[in-house]
Amino acid sequence: MLMPAIDLDADMTAGAVLERLALNGYWLDAAQGAARARIQAVASRMGRPFDEVANRLARNADDCGAAIRRQWGTHVLWYARELRDVLAACSHAPPALPLLDALQLHEPDSQKPIDMGAGAVVMRNGVTLLHGEPVGVSLRVPADALLPPARGPAPIDLVLRGSDPLSPPSAGATPQAPPAGPIKAWPRIEAPEAKAAGEVFEVIVGFGAQAQAQVSGAAIALPFSADVQALDLQVELSAGHGVQATEGWSRTLRVTAGDVATAQVSFKLIGLAPENPQKPFLTMLEVRYVLGGTVCGTASRALAIMPAGHGDQLDPRPLGQPWHALPAAATPLELVADAKVPDLTLDIGKPDRNAASGQYVCRLISPHALATATGPFDMDLGQDAKTFARSVVEEVRQYGSSALLGTALESLGRLVAERLPGEFFQALAELKDRVAPEPVSLLIVSAEPYVPWELAWMDVPLDAARPSYLGAQTLAGRWLRDSASPSGAASAAARPAAHPIARLEVRNMATMAAWYSAESGLRRLPKAEAEVQALSGSYPGVTLKATAEGVRDLLNATLRGKSGPVAVEAVHVAGHGDFDPARPDGAAMFLQDGAPLRSTLFRAARYGGERQPLLFLNACMLGIGGELLGDMAGFPGNSLRGGFGGVLGALWEVDDDVAHDIAIEFWRRALPTASAASGAPAEGEPVGAILRDLRARYAGADGTPISTFLSYVYYGHPRLTLRRAP
Repeated sequence: MLMPAIDLDADMTAGAVLERLALNGYWLDAAQGAARARIQAVASRMGRPFDEVANRLARNADDCGAAIRRQWGTHVLWYARELRDVLAACSHAPPALPLLDALQLHEPDSQKPIDMGAGAVVMRNGVTLLHGEPVGVSLRVPADALLPPARGPAPIDLVLRGSDPLSPPSAGATPQAPPAGPIKAWPRIEAPEAKAAGEVFEVIVGFGAQAQAQVSGAAIALPFSADVQALDLQVELSAGHGVQATEGWSRTLRVTAGDVATAQVSFKLIGLAPENPQKPFLTMLEVRYVLGGTVCGTASRALAIMPAGHGDQLDPRPLGQPWHALPAAATPLELVADAKVPDLTLDIGKPDRNAASGQYVCRLISPHALATATGPFDMDLGQDAKTFARSVVEEVRQYGSSALLGTALESLGRLVAERLPGEFFQALAELKDRVAPEPVSLLIVSAEPYVPWELAWMDVPLDAARPSYLGAQTLAGRWLRDSASPSGAASAAARPAAHPIARLEVRNMATMAAWYSAESGLRRLPKAEAEVQALSGSYPGVTLKATAEGVRDLLNATLRGKSGPVAVEAVHVAGHGDFDPARPDGAAMFLQDGAPLRSTLFRAARYGGERQPLLFLNACMLGIGGELLGDMAGFPGNSLRGGFGGVLGALWEVDDDVAHDIAIEFWRRALPTASAASGAPAEGEPVGAILRDLRARYAGADGTPISTFLSYVYYGHPRLTLRRAP
């Protein structure tokens, strides 16, 4: 039986495990230990009875499992366990006892993980992985059953045929004219598989004629032409906290069309001694290729820092997965400089590939020369990202309309801000003076889809007249840091695109609202109905019913108006939404008959490439990020995977009246009817600027916080502008 799982590490103590499970709503006895502390803290802040809060927070432990990761030398072992068994064992163990000992996790008891992407479905117990990341557990399977593997595609020929434009010329060869068009290449990272701590070693980064076996990174077309024969790239290298760069992490790489293969940069690194000599430090070397301040893609390869004196050899073991055999993270590569490049990109990666840990690494990237250090910087969420983010959003939901809501939001904003490096806020302050009078634009590209970074509190705001939340101070947008792209071949139409779109011509808008009947079991939303009526009267396009047929036509891009087929570039949906934390991807929008619509359907949308509509989901909690089968999910992730160019949604419950006003104002400013001077179609304001202004109204006219204004999260380019097509 496949079920969701809480990610745990065998090194966690029994007390830490119980604390994490309590934050996710799991316990055996609400009056004991970590559960009581969690419930009492919420009950005290809400002023509600203990038992009422316990019932509200509690989840059924039988509906979830535990995916336990254990490092054994340079190998990774996996154990799938019933969550109730983990709770029982840790409840009876001393709080400081490692989970390894509390559950008696012996090496032979580890289970070979189930690879969800291997082309076969294995019906057995174990941790399910996709791209090396745990996505759930399979439990309660009485006997192993193996289905025949599906026939996969033919192997990709990675060797360039004919004359290789990347190979250095042989002695005596006649020089050839530089190519007049793009050259296909692969990222190249030369580094040892393992290195003893305390010894300096070299890492070389460039491009190669074919894919390297241990480097994850897609093929790229270097955009040379008759007029462009050289590219100046910035190469940004990063690794986990156990590796240091003796001469910096950034280099300038000049690549010319005539000698692509010889262009390279070198870094000098040194590993720190592992805290436990029995456990080498496992990390990924991550490379970002930057052009004109735009992060154009990433590549990576595995590295193990061995204890001093061990030598440079890996430590093979008979069980588990070798660290270097695990899939590495990478993103599509597209060397195109963004014409509206954000003033600052916060790029958050996870080189330890351990979903059970809260360890991340971030870099600051800007088209402006910054005096502030740009990283890499270590980040520690304290919990895994899912638990951390769930606790933040749950806190907001618990307070609702309480008089303490404002205090709670500021407290949570400070908690989020504490997870960011101080240099991030220093860079924002520096850029404020650099780009004045324009506000700072910010793009957050993250390996996790959960944490609401827009809520980060700024002790020294950029604009003292606005609330001190990051999203109210900057033009903020988010994007996905894809970890699921295959090595070797570039996708013809990456979804989502490597870069968020910065301009959008809009001819038609699709609007959808649910007119809920009494039979649906859901209350009507008159304001949602009114906003869709107003929008459909202001913009050409098509109005849809919130039915299965209407959603099908929207996602299939088979919409029809009175005069025939209609292609849309903007979509607005209003209705009821909800979020079930017990599901791996628990966000749902409700159709007008009351049926829940899961976000996974949006993954199959027929958009992308030349048509990437902007999607506004004006419903409760549809902006919450999620993860399904190891990939970014929820409505934001699945919609971007379906080819939408940007997504807006709410993180928590919204007030119907306020949500109506936000929607009307957003589209009025984003997609104006015409220029007052010429009557020609006018370009709207940047989406990030509109949301910045709306979030600034959070304090309310009388000082009473209106949380709806802070609830909207935006996945897309912070400077995206829309224009009505003629």
